[in-house]
Amino acid sequence: MKLVKIFIFFQFFIITLFADVNLYIKDKVVKGEPLVFTLEISGNEIKFPDLSLIEGNSVQEISSSISTNVINSEITKVIKKSYSFIPTKDFIFPSLEFEIDGKKYHTDEKNIILEKASKTKSDIFDLSIKTDKKEFYVGENFILKIVFKHKKDLQIVGLALGKPNFENFWYKQIDDTKRYEENDFSVIELKFLMTPLKEGNLTINPMLLQAQVMDDSFRSFFSTTKDVNIYSNELNFDVKALPSNIKLVGDFEIETTIDKQKVKHGEAISYKLKIKGTGNIDDIPDIKLPIKDVTIYENKPEIKTYISNDKYEGTYEKVYSIIPNKSFTIPSINFEFFDKEQQKVISKTTKSYDIEVEDAEKREEVVLEKAKDENKVLESKEIIVEKISFKDRVMFFIFGVLFTVLVFSIYFYINRYKNIKKEELKPLSKKVKETKTKTELIKILAVYMKIDSRLDELIYQLEKVEDVNIIKKHILKILKELKL
Repeated sequence: MKLVKIFIFFQFFIITLFADVNLYIKDKVVKGEPLVFTLEISGNEIKFPDLSLIEGNSVQEISSSISTNVINSEITKVIKKSYSFIPTKDFIFPSLEFEIDGKKYHTDEKNIILEKASKTKSDIFDLSIKTDKKEFYVGENFILKIVFKHKKDLQIVGLALGKPNFENFWYKQIDDTKRYEENDFSVIELKFLMTPLKEGNLTINPMLLQAQVMDDSFRSFFSTTKDVNIYSNELNFDVKALPSNIKLVGDFEIETTIDKQKVKHGEAISYKLKIKGTGNIDDIPDIKLPIKDVTIYENKPEIKTYISNDKYEGTYEKVYSIIPNKSFTIPSINFEFFDKEQQKVISKTTKSYDIEVEDAEKREEVVLEKAKDENKVLESKEIIVEKISFKDRVMFFIFGVLFTVLVFSIYFYINRYKNIKKEELKPLSKKVKETKTKTELIKILAVYMKIDSRLDELIYQLEKVEDVNIIKKHILKILKELKL
């Protein structure tokens, strides 16, 4: 018995000896990049802690593997798992508790520091962000270029540009990617349309490009790759506020047209407004016409934009339909924007239009014709009245009755024939839709048995159900396919 206890104790000692927990984690990470940590646990029965959240950050499992070790005839399971999350500030990575083969193990705490990204310096690749200017006004558009260079002989398997973090900027990628060669480098150039949303000193942080390149450090028959993070420079801007009550910056032209200036009562006038130019044309508000005592129908403004010579250009068009009750004036529209070249607010005004409405109630003089004095000659005629006997009257009455009966008979016969013909020509689908009961539906469809197996099956189902509406839908669908 003692030998058994000693054997059990020895076995437990061996298992415990091989139980272990190792945490692999870096103590520094670039802000905005995922922090990856790996846990390697040896044992047989292993209980993991809850790793869904660390420091309030959502944790994702990115890889997992299980292997076995055999030491002194003892088999031990080894679990290796990797996780990642994106921290937002410096923090202490907590101690993690594991239960392995009935015993608790703890990892050590780690102090994690977030570093600011800095431009990657390399002889084989380079990532840069550029603009023509560094001073802008709120709402002013400009082009940001992202330029990636790499040695021609560098074997790149894949490229992935990190999601831009253009805080305090509105942005849109322009479909104008360029590829060219410059000395010993291959160059890829991307463009973004940028708009500052607030005044002050604004910064665009270094951008991240993840490259997967062939790794020549391993001399073997098998090709291997490695991931490389490449950072750009950062850009700082001085953004100024626009003058009070001004939201547009650029250079614009405005014009209006009408189709007529003289209309009849209740007739519509078409009034068109068009603005074109360079600048933040998307920010032009929906322009209303301040006209009283008229009915105005208006479309939503149609805005079209495009890039031309690295400038954001476009048009704003809106059409109004005006129905007046009386003569009136379409007032001028005052349009203001800030011209950066002239460093002042420009005000442009459209012309006004005087609209004349004709009086719809035109009075017409009524001329009464005088009666003509004409001598009318009255001619006297002799009227001969033939007397009809009583017998003839009876005969005429009988013939009249027979003729009336004949006319009505012909009318009803023709009307009934038309209805029968119409019923015969009525499409089967329409007949099915008009049925009210199961019996009517079966009666109509019975003659169409053996045409389609699906239709036959639905007809058989009709006899077993009370509510035929659902089956009727399926029948109509099949009849539509069969063109019945």
